[in-house]
Amino acid sequence: MSRSKTLAIAACLCVFALIVGIYVLRAVNFKQTHYQVGQVPAEIAERLFPKDIPLAALRPPALRSQDPIRFGGTTSVISIIEYGDFECPYCRQITPLLQDIARPYGGQVRFVWRDFLPIETRPNALAAAIFARCAGLQNKYWEAHDALISADSLKNRGLDSIAKKLNLDEDQLNACRQAPVIEQAILRDVEEARADGIKNVPVIFVGAQAFESFTDTEALRQAIEKALTAS
Repeated sequence: MSRSKTLAIAACLCVFALIVGIYVLRAVNFKQTHYQVGQVPAEIAERLFPKDIPLAALRPPALRSQDPIRFGGTTSVISIIEYGDFECPYCRQITPLLQDIARPYGGQVRFVWRDFLPIETRPNALAAAIFARCAGLQNKYWEAHDALISADSLKNRGLDSIAKKLNLDEDQLNACRQAPVIEQAILRDVEEARADGIKNVPVIFVGAQAFESFTDTEALRQAIEKALTAS
């Protein structure tokens, strides 16, 4: 083999070794940066992922001053807390039943609604939740809630019709619906719920016991009686 050919082969081998070395070094650096010593890319670390928590292990959230409460108040013995959205077909079925179950207890049982929105699959749910909270600023949250949960349409015309029936101040309502602070508060609640393990709706807490999807009403009554007895 001529000297020129030998030098050419050696040069090719050196270039190949250099390329392989750079690739290995980059791979090692990537692993160290992203996966070693508990380090995770910031765009992933800052997300709130749903926890894989079994239904029986879910715990009810603490009540907040801004939570809409019905039938009871601070003196109520137990809470029924429903995570739902106004466009969810199961929520639309179970919510009136939950309230019918809670109503006869004369304030011993409070009903609490928490917004949880699968925005990707129910595009009108967020607008409805914003509408309800804005109606609440005119002291008509529950009137709006009941109208939304039974409405034929949650698109703009349907919401406008509900606003007229409830005699809401349209200027105040529209200004509120356009204010980003309301939407931000709802989305913040959704992220907190996801971080607590809520994955879908409806999820219902009767005292400390969790139920999901459409639940037998007798099971709910029994859970209430059990919670009242234990309190």
